[in-house]
Amino acid sequence: MSSLQIKKGKRSLMRVSRIILINLVGFIVVLLAIAGGGWYFYNQNNYVSVSDASVQAKQQYIAAVAAGKLTKWSVQQGTAVQAGDVLGVEQLATGQTLNITSPIKGQVVKSDAVVNEVVGPGTLLGAVMDIQNEYITANIRETAIRNVQPGQRVDVYIDAYPGNTFPGVVHSICSETAAESLGVPSDSSGTFTKEVQRMPVRISLNTMDGKYVVPGMNASVRIHRNNL
Repeated sequence: MSSLQIKKGKRSLMRVSRIILINLVGFIVVLLAIAGGGWYFYNQNNYVSVSDASVQAKQQYIAAVAAGKLTKWSVQQGTAVQAGDVLGVEQLATGQTLNITSPIKGQVVKSDAVVNEVVGPGTLLGAVMDIQNEYITANIRETAIRNVQPGQRVDVYIDAYPGNTFPGVVHSICSETAAESLGVPSDSSGTFTKEVQRMPVRISLNTMDGKYVVPGMNASVRIHRNNL
């Protein structure tokens, strides 16, 4: 066989190899596209996924109950309290004293009281938060809220603990949207821009596996549509 024939054979083999490689790459791309599309539709049909979520907790404000002078304030930010604990004492103009108590068990997260200051009914003195019973608030797009209902199982992901999944359950759906209106004026003519609204959904946490979680932490959730 001449050297010319050998060269032609090599070129033919290279062309065939390129064609096979191109077809193989194209086949893999098609498979990946099909797999990606299948995964997308699977998630769309089985889950409601939301990244707009955060850790929340019940908070109660502490206020003066009548006009008088605050003669004692025994807590500061970070103090752990029980429901009914005396936080301060208020003396009325009549000389009578009133105890200011905590309405819930939790931790003092705000303390603005100043001893011997004159206070009136409703003067804010501090706040207590129940950090032992935290929950998640997820803002669900109004176009997806029809797929959410109390009792559905939820996978919760907290940004502070990547790779961890915390189990939860849809507790309730707020009766109002997260915004106060459907749109905002876009110009002086009174034209309104319609915006997709979000419905706050409360999700109860089953367990935190001993992880330190505080209100305000960012989270994301995946709600199981077909699970009750």
